[in-house]
Amino acid sequence: MTTTWQLATDGPAAYERNLVPKFFAPCAELLLDLAEVVGGERFLDVGCGTGIVARKAAGRGAKAAGVEPNEGMLAVARQAAPEIAWHAAWADALPRPDSSYGVVCCQQALQFVPDRPAALLEMYRVLVPGGRVALAVWRRPEQNPAFLSLIDSLERVAGAEAAGIMRRPFSGPGAEDLRALMAGAGFEDVSLRIGIIAVRFASTFEFLRAQVESSPLAGPIGALDRDRTDALIREVDTALESYVDDDGVVYPLQTWLVTARKPI
Repeated sequence: MTTTWQLATDGPAAYERNLVPKFFAPCAELLLDLAEVVGGERFLDVGCGTGIVARKAAGRGAKAAGVEPNEGMLAVARQAAPEIAWHAAWADALPRPDSSYGVVCCQQALQFVPDRPAALLEMYRVLVPGGRVALAVWRRPEQNPAFLSLIDSLERVAGAEAAGIMRRPFSGPGAEDLRALMAGAGFEDVSLRIGIIAVRFASTFEFLRAQVESSPLAGPIGALDRDRTDALIREVDTALESYVDDDGVVYPLQTWLVTARKPI
């Protein structure tokens, strides 16, 4: 039976609606626990997207702010939490004063930053002496096999462009590169952990639709004809069948969680 394919056109809102509850909210909780965020601390969310880390930090009593270069993402963040200070800027040029935050977090944004050493130096700069940094970076597709299967399906049916879009969130630095970046910026007490999130969707089709509506995949996938769209849906059904149970599809999502301190 053919499934009707209707794509939303509100990318940042779809990201907030589809992906934040499944991926980014649970990851934010892991990150904030490791950062030991407490009430009253000044907190900066770098590459904040629609602002889930800053919002959750504010919920813990922190004086939160967020920085994000994408105005569409910031519009959703401002609507969700107008009381938080949201700033339009890149991670490697933070528009904040020196030594102004007790905690800086960066969730799943470092892999998109062209100049990662500069971004880490900026995070170091805006921290107070003794301040903490916490980063989350998805592990490679090989450690996230559900997404590796999706990438392979996209490559076969939709082509290299679509596969590359899906691969990019999982193209961040690995363990040794993360250690080198932290050391190069001057951080100490660097600790790496693997976080694992159980992600569930009602079906493999809903899993696929969430990725497409909420990312640049909407372009190349929306341009497919009906036959190729149906072929992609069948491919994903087959690729993820080992993750299907009576309640839908569920799979583990692995991320690096990095914490460190600025020396006193």
